Amino acid sequence: MTRPGPAVHDGGPVPGDTAGPVTVPATYAQERAWLASRLAHDPPTYCAVDEFPLHAAVSADDLVHALHVLMDRHEPLRTVLRTVEGRLRQEVHPSPEPPIERIDLSTHEPAAQAEERRSLRARLARTPFDPQRAPQWRAAVLDLGEGSWSVVLAAHHTVYDTASGFNVHAELTELCAAAEEGRPARLPRLPFGYAEYARRERERAASGGGEAAAARWRARLHGLPPVHTVPLDRPRPQARTFRGAEVRTALPVGAAAALTGAARHHGTRPLLLFLAAWTALLHHHSGAEDLAVGLPVAGRDDPATRAMVGTFVNMRVLRADLSGDPDGTEVVRRTTAAVRAGEQFDIPFQSLVALLGAPRLPGVPPLYQLAFNHTPTDGLGPPVVSCEEDLLLDVAGTGIRLVYDAALFDRSTADTLLADYVRLLATLLDAPGTRLSALLPAAPRRAHLPATAPPPARTAPRDATEERVAAAWRAVLGTGAVDVHEDFFAAGGHSLQALRLLARLAPGREDGPTLRTFFADPTVAGLATTLKGTLAL
Repeated sequence: MTRPGPAVHDGGPVPGDTAGPVTVPATYAQERAWLASRLAHDPPTYCAVDEFPLHAAVSADDLVHALHVLMDRHEPLRTVLRTVEGRLRQEVHPSPEPPIERIDLSTHEPAAQAEERRSLRARLARTPFDPQRAPQWRAAVLDLGEGSWSVVLAAHHTVYDTASGFNVHAELTELCAAAEEGRPARLPRLPFGYAEYARRERERAASGGGEAAAARWRARLHGLPPVHTVPLDRPRPQARTFRGAEVRTALPVGAAAALTGAARHHGTRPLLLFLAAWTALLHHHSGAEDLAVGLPVAGRDDPATRAMVGTFVNMRVLRADLSGDPDGTEVVRRTTAAVRAGEQFDIPFQSLVALLGAPRLPGVPPLYQLAFNHTPTDGLGPPVVSCEEDLLLDVAGTGIRLVYDAALFDRSTADTLLADYVRLLATLLDAPGTRLSALLPAAPRRAHLPATAPPPARTAPRDATEERVAAAWRAVLGTGAVDVHEDFFAAGGHSLQALRLLARLAPGREDGPTLRTFFADPTVAGLATTLKGTLAL
């Protein structure tokens, strides 16, 4: 198999063409994944693990070589992210050395092979990536005997998303076929590279198109409650902990079989049936008729991006209308219409938060706190212990899990919510004419706890360290007097401004305050306490 030179793009110079690393702006999707991963307590939450079965008369050397070809073609597979003066940048390397294991399982029985592969996937997922080194992926080439191979690839979400896995599998398959047949590989041409995509994305956001999209979203989300009313088991803390837990189950056989037919009956897709049932469940437990649900979207509307490896995922806000006690058919219709309406508006989520100027409550994620994710193939992955939202329903094939904020909900509540969801979905599929009020028995009444604990009394900076933090705070946010107990995000700050604040206070210092410690107490007082403990002022 002949290894080609770096990929040729129509969009300009390729970062890998130079002798050393090149620094370019990060994409909005990379910013979200990078910031979230810095707050997580669990590496698998932000690591994708894919296994690609291959059948060809090739060698382990051929497959290792194919992985290098992929790395040459796709810049994210040669990239690490760094902060430069408080801004996130891609550092694209010309030819880093990826860690690739070779494992011979050809003499193992099928059951032993399956167990070794399962153990390998778990190990690759649990092994953290060095945030200072490229590449942000690792792989293993498995010889299964008799021309059967498997490549297991683990990659950080800052360089790889779900759609990337389909592209990697397709290119590996073609590279194997080319090696077996002794011909050049016929790989899709990349009109431009990921770095060029980042540049175009920034230009588009600065051109005024972002403001127009924000205006449409402002009209669409006007009057949406800033926080959901699903009852909590304990008051929301002032600062988010990002510590999560999960419960999971399998879709009953009968419901799984009914999905395709029900989707055809409603003229929609199975994922929208799952989503409609989720909004109906949230209405059932909260009583709210107006709900915000966060949905991940592929972010690959530009045809040029569809063959690329990288991360493009954006978050979109679905506004669910459950008013008037509709029946199941109407809930599905409204859900489908709301998703289609959202597809017309293309704007990075963090830009949407900033441009909308939505009210920020201490400890409350902006715009939505309830989320939904759907993957058509089976495989929920290992249990997670981190969360970004209060509740996330994650559906993968016939597997369902509910990820919940452990600071807000008990395990027993999560078990109840998941069991209710499965029952409600079954009713929605079997009897779509059933009204919302009859889909489930009445939810038990629980006291509605306040959104957050009461804040401390207003206090001015009390020493030199707090005054130093307050000065940086004022410079970043452009505000006047600062209360040392005021929440940074309630004051109008966002995650990237938090990054710039930390850069001002500890420029170039690896032992300074981290995003995670700041998010744990995003106040002048909290940040000053951290500074006193880590820096010699």
